[in-house]
Amino acid sequence: MDVRDYCSKMDRQLSGWKAYIDQVIQAADRLPTGERKALTPMIERLQPLVSAIDAELELLKTSCPADWEPQRRSLDERLRELHRTLKRLSEKAKGPLIPDSLSWVSH
Repeated sequence: MDVRDYCSKMDRQLSGWKAYIDQVIQAADRLPTGERKALTPMIERLQPLVSAIDAELELLKTSCPADWEPQRRSLDERLRELHRTLKRLSEKAKGPLIPDSLSWVSH
């Protein structure tokens, strides 16, 4: 795979994840105050993930590193943390807080 193709693919994936996180945050914002307050600590854990995704997207816009391995390892760990956080959010919300496109998280 060409490096530029890989970077384009990563850009699409990261942009997709960012959109999913935004959907989760918006869904949590629509919950009644008591439920939203209970989820606040977990929602706050999503903010550093959004910041990390933003940083990686900026890197992709300014340069496309030939060796993406260090970033990939970091992103993989952040995506695992995202998976854990979204799963806990889904369990704590006791309902379909997770958008349909992320329904696999609650399985």
